[in-house]
Parts: sequence; structure tokens; C-alpha cells
Amino acid sequence: MVRARRLAGALIPVGVGLFAFFVYLQTLLPGAGWGDIARFQYVARIWGIPHRFGYPLYIVLSRLFGYLPVGDLAYRVNLMSAVMAALAAVMVYFLVMRLVGDWVGAASAALSFAFSVELWRQAVVAEVYALNAFLIGAVMLALLAWYQTRKIGLLYLGIGLYALSFGNHLTVVMLLPAVVYLILVTDYRVLLDLQKMAILAGLVLLGALQYLYVIIRASQQPLLNELGAFSWRGWARWMTRSRFQGQFFGYGLAAQADRMRIYLELLQKQFFRWGYILGWIGAWERLQADFKGFLFLALAALGFYGFGMNYGGATFTIYLIPSYLVFAVFLGCGLSALRRWLAGLLQDRRRWWGQALTVALAVAILVMPLYPLRENWAEVDQSENTYYRDMARDFVGLAGPEFVLVESEPFYDDLEAILYVAWGEMDWYGARWVPPDEIGTWVGARPVYAWSDGSDYHARYVEQPVPGLPLMVRITGLRDG
Repeated sequence: MVRARRLAGALIPVGVGLFAFFVYLQTLLPGAGWGDIARFQYVARIWGIPHRFGYPLYIVLSRLFGYLPVGDLAYRVNLMSAVMAALAAVMVYFLVMRLVGDWVGAASAALSFAFSVELWRQAVVAEVYALNAFLIGAVMLALLAWYQTRKIGLLYLGIGLYALSFGNHLTVVMLLPAVVYLILVTDYRVLLDLQKMAILAGLVLLGALQYLYVIIRASQQPLLNELGAFSWRGWARWMTRSRFQGQFFGYGLAAQADRMRIYLELLQKQFFRWGYILGWIGAWERLQADFKGFLFLALAALGFYGFGMNYGGATFTIYLIPSYLVFAVFLGCGLSALRRWLAGLLQDRRRWWGQALTVALAVAILVMPLYPLRENWAEVDQSENTYYRDMARDFVGLAGPEFVLVESEPFYDDLEAILYVAWGEMDWYGARWVPPDEIGTWVGARPVYAWSDGSDYHARYVEQPVPGLPLMVRITGLRDG
């Protein structure tokens, strides 16, 4: 019996992860993407430095996934997101099990998170947010296990994973208040122990060393280098996001009530009405059962809420995914509380109808994630989206290996898809993209292409339409006069 329970304890989270991964596979983008998605598909191939932070951890992992013997390079990197999102769901399962030990509620909550529209949307394309969710879930699980057991190795694991996570996306800094709080309430003496602090500092240093990639590659001027020539001042500007002033924490106190309303609507969209209600019930249950553990989870969720809901960009919802992960944990606790409540009503479960009701509730809880699976499928499904792959391959096949493509902000999505095919699939490292003010350098020396976007520079050059690509022109020379 004990062996069977252990086997079931191992197989259930595996089943949760595999089910989520299987669904992601059915909806996965099959090839080249657009914009940043395409950029993340090729950046590891050229060891580039993408916008903002360089993302060294993501680049290394996507480089490894690029060696998988399946599909093309874009598909393999998309596949990495599917794996990481499935692992993030498994983290929810283990967190719920840590808190309430109810595998039914844990499995349902994990799959509800897996099929929430925002995580699912990130699970089928090449982006950093699925990996971000997994790492945050893993850090929280390790630290929560340390809080419960006081085994120092779990603290080292949690801090090591936390330091590593900074190589994927720096928004993990919003988890810091929760981490510091948990250390203080669990065993503040750790901070007074020189040996333990030295180990923790070493783990943080090891995590920071991954940014040597950015420093070294910036000096080598890779094909994609948004950092430019390396300088500490310039790098600090990128790392602190000062380049994006006005987008961060741009909402005043008067707007916060409306931002909270928007967040609650988004939260309900992720988990639907019953999941939303049960999640708050679970939060209340944890508040009563274990205030310190509850506050750790709440601080984590509030950190990411505060960042995401005060980001001025249109894509702010992706920064909320870690807060949805925490709410999914509360959902699992709420489902467990519902089961315990029914068990209390049915004190004598030896009667057949008591057993039947207990089983029926467990089945209902387990099938609950099938509703978001059905409702969200059409919204997130990218399995038939081949437009950017086909367009980019058509252009690259026509333009040849030495083309120069003029940058156009309205066609950023197309530009990155073309660069993916040229650099990621064809290894045509001679291909270039240039700003409009550098056109004169290349005309006559290489085939120069641009989009018919109405920019002023078009009036200065002789242009020819490109067969089969109605939005493209080839620039062949200067106009007379």
C-alpha cells in the first residue's frame, strides 16, 4: 500500500505535466513567429544580445533546445516554452501538496493554471515568460519547503534558483520582498551566520556571473547587439530600464482603484467564475491556517501585481502571470477546503451515497480544467499560423544571401521573421538590416529592399516593386535632382 501511494505520488504530477504539454503541442506555433517571438527564435543561433537585458539564461537554454532532432529551429525554441509552461503547472501541483496535501485539488489547480489564457498564450511561442513562471514557481517551492522543514539545503536551493532566474527576466526582483520576509520569519539567524551567508553570497555571485555573456558578446559585436559597445554606464541604463521612462509605475494613486478593478477582471478571465471564487476561499483558508506562509505567497503575488498593473505598455498582462500562479495555488487550497467541508457533512461515509458523493465531487474537481481547455483553445491556438514563416522564406529566397533590408517600425514583426529565416535557418550572416539614414551606404553595393510604408525617404530613391511581395520595393538608386 505504501509503495502504491508513493508510485501514485510520483505519477500524478508527471501526468499533470504531460497532459499540459500534450495540449500545448497541439496548439504550438509550427515555425517562424513575428516580432520578439522571431527574435527569440534566432538569437541563440547567432549568440546575440536581444533588447533590454540580454537574457543569458534563456539564450543558453534555447540554444540547447535548438539541437533537438525535431522540426525546424523555430519549432524547437517554441517547444521550449511548452516544456517550461508545463513545468510551471507542475510547480503549482507541488506547492498545493506542500500546503494541504490534497492531490485532487493540486492536480485541478495545476491544470487550471496550465490552461489559463495568459500562460497558455506564452506556452506556444518562443518567449521568456513561460520559463519565468517555472523559475518563480520553483523558487517559491524550495523556499516554502525550507520554511516547513528548516533544512538549510532547501534555502540554498531556493536562493540559487532565484539568482539563476535573473538571467531570464529581471522582473523576478519583484519576488525579493517575499523572499526576505520568509527568511526573517523562518530563521533570521541565517543572516547572522557568516558561513551560511558566505554560501548564499556565493550562490548570488554565481547567478550574476551569467551576465559575463552580455559583457563578452557586446565587445564582439554580434549580428544582433542592442546593447551596443559595452560600457558600465550604458549597461546600467539598460538594466534599470531607464531607457523606458514613462512606462514603469506611471499610474498615480487616483488610478489605483481602477487598476485593481482591471486586475480582478483579468484574474476572473484566467480561472472563470467558480475558480475565482474558490481561489479567494483558498486564500482565506491559508490566512487562517498559516499566516506566515500565507503572507509569503501574498507578498509574491502583490509584487508582480504592483509591477504589471503599473506598467504603461500594452503588453502589461504578461507580467501578471506569476501572480496568477500564486492564485492557482490558492485555488488548489480552496478546492481542498471544499472537499474537507463535504467530508465533514458526510461523517459516515460508509453509506453508499456518502461514498458516491465524495467520489462525484473529486471527479467534478478533476474535470474542472476541461472547461478553460475548451473555452481558451481557439484564442491561443497557433498551430495553423504559417504566415510569417511563408512570407519570410519567400522574401529570403528572392533576395539572396547578401540582401540589405531597411528597418521600418510598422513592419517590425515582418522584419524579425525575415531575419530569423536568414540568420536562423539559412546561416546567411551577410544579410543586414539598416536604418533609413544608411541606405546610401548600401545602394549599388548590395540588393536593398524596403517596405512601402510611406516614409519620406522613398521620395529620394528609385524603387521597383517586388514580384509576389506587394508591400516590398527594391531600391536601385537615387532619383535625379
